[in-house]
Amino acid sequence: MPLSTSPRTRVAGAGTAALRRRLHEEPGTGEVVHAGASAIYVRLRDRVVGVAARGAVHVPATIATALSRLPDVAVGAPAEVADGALHVAGLSVSVDRLVPTDLPALPPEAAARLEAVAPDLGPARDQLPAAALEALAAGDPDAVASLLGRGDGLTPVGDDVVAGWLVAARGAGRPRDAVADAVRRSARRTTALSATLLLEAVEGGCIPEFRSLLLALATGRDVPAAAHRLLAVGHTSGAGMLLGTTLALRS
Repeated sequence: MPLSTSPRTRVAGAGTAALRRRLHEEPGTGEVVHAGASAIYVRLRDRVVGVAARGAVHVPATIATALSRLPDVAVGAPAEVADGALHVAGLSVSVDRLVPTDLPALPPEAAARLEAVAPDLGPARDQLPAAALEALAAGDPDAVASLLGRGDGLTPVGDDVVAGWLVAARGAGRPRDAVADAVRRSARRTTALSATLLLEAVEGGCIPEFRSLLLALATGRDVPAAAHRLLAVGHTSGAGMLLGTTLALRS
């Protein structure tokens, strides 16, 4: 189905430099794979691009806007990336403001700082095989196949754990190439959105709440508050990322 030729409402948004570059360098057509008042996600070839309303979780592949709610649109509706913008649901959304994405180097003390907070990770841990979690803690790439697509949530909790491990291991300076390669090979085991976020995590991409936790672990300041904010993300997403972080920081 072709896109409507009616005028689109231009909306300025915030996103990563990588997302802005993609919007300019990879034009194409796709379709809506998730639609809601707070977020719309569009599949374009092998990746997903999204637009989010004010207050929604700002995932790396999404353009955050100041809109209070997004227009109604059906799953399967056409969408397009052209002229540096995402065109969907009568909107033309571009990345006009860049968000910080740099990650801090985590010191050896980061593990103890997180352990002292003792967040409740049961909602994530209880859905996943214990042997796979132990393997991931050791950096074993075989853990990836046992975790991707496992658990509930728009992004399955097993995926959130692996994404958290990838980003935290990067900050901690742990070898992670083998796990990253396994993620690239196995990304199709899970949803299109989650696969995109996993590939972003391979490059160090994460939500702002996760980056804030890593900054707190690096400095030792406001760790309990940062952990609480991340834990509140989604039904189990924040817990999954925290669990992945604890596994990555285990010596």
